[in-house]
Amino acid sequence: MVEESLCRIEILREGSEFIARAQMQSGMREYRNTVFEDLLRELFIDLQEEFGEI
Repeated sequence: MVEESLCRIEILREGSEFIARAQMQSGMREYRNTVFEDLLRELFIDLQEEFGEI
């Protein structure tokens, strides 16, 4: 079995803002939000679009 990395996600916090950087097959995307759950929701929606419905 061969493993392949599909996405690399880094989540940081700068002051009151959360930042997520996702390196996907289509390129690097960055997300910023002061509400962590909203940041994850936006990231998850893009991941679904990139890799198909789960």
